[in-house]
Amino acid sequence: MKQSGLDRLFKPHSIAVIGASGDPQKAGHVVIRHLLAGQFQGPILPVAPHSQSIAGVLAYPDVESLPLSPDLAIVCTRRERVLPLIEELGKKGTGAAIILAAQFSGDERQRLRALCRQYGIRLLGPNSMGMLLPSQGINASFSPIAATPGQVAFLSQSAAVSTTILDWAKQREIGFSAFISLGDHCDIDFGQLLDQLSRDGTTRAILIYMDKLHDARHFLSAARAASRNKPILVLKSGRHDPANGLDNVYDAAIRRAGMLRVRDTHELFATVETLSHSLTLKGERLAILSNGRGLANMAADVLLARGGKLAMAPLDIGSDADIESYKSALEALLQGEAADAILLIHAPSLTARGATLASSLIDFIRQH
Repeated sequence: MKQSGLDRLFKPHSIAVIGASGDPQKAGHVVIRHLLAGQFQGPILPVAPHSQSIAGVLAYPDVESLPLSPDLAIVCTRRERVLPLIEELGKKGTGAAIILAAQFSGDERQRLRALCRQYGIRLLGPNSMGMLLPSQGINASFSPIAATPGQVAFLSQSAAVSTTILDWAKQREIGFSAFISLGDHCDIDFGQLLDQLSRDGTTRAILIYMDKLHDARHFLSAARAASRNKPILVLKSGRHDPANGLDNVYDAAIRRAGMLRVRDTHELFATVETLSHSLTLKGERLAILSNGRGLANMAADVLLARGGKLAMAPLDIGSDADIESYKSALEALLQGEAADAILLIHAPSLTARGATLASSLIDFIRQH
């Protein structure tokens, strides 16, 4: 398969919407509106047999009539129309496609896969919600919620999980480098997306929601390579499904590939928020500074139990430590080379009020 197909999925210069519609309730209209709202800089090409224009954009009656070969096509038609349309797009020279329609039979999926291989089309879906690449102004989806630019990529097999994450992220002003709905795997899978995102300079971390895995060998190989440079976190559903007796195998495989498994959406939300606001660590040695030995020792216990590295013995500056005591101890740690990161712990005290201490230390660290 052509690698250029994935490039044309992630960096398209032109996008065709097959099955574009003037009906605001249909996906073909929503996708056009989203592409226009995202201010995609390339040509947007609606294909609508019975309309001269969609949302003010000149429409074309069929794929053959398109004035150029689109890099990416978003297919918004009924399932019955998809196979012949993919063949038409292949003959036109389209490099990548996203199929929104669902409920393809096994035979139909095999024929779809064969057509994509014949014409070198890279395919996302079917049953995909679409794809959002905020930094490029691309919202090629029918999601009711847009995404803002960020440094975390999110890959999901579930449209419902995707919209839930987007809704949560919007309320907290958290952005994404890429937000991709795989739907029912037919061509492009997790492994290929990990290969691509591991080379993406905008993406600092990758999160995955997974129902099932189709190509375990490729996924683990890609994850092992990508996790050397970027954290990868996985939320795998079906842990307590009686039909799923392989959950321990998934656990072990995810861990051996260098990824971290989160157990529920609560952990997933916390992870997204942490990765969106945290800085990349320069190393693994953590120094712990606290105004209480018990808190510092418990933090060290958790760190070491989970395979972390302690830079030095936890530093306890006493329960009566004031702001200047924190600054003095912090200055010594910042000037030294023993630690790659510092964990500051503060138990409520009369000598250093929490909010005042936090504000003072933030300013102090920024000046360092």
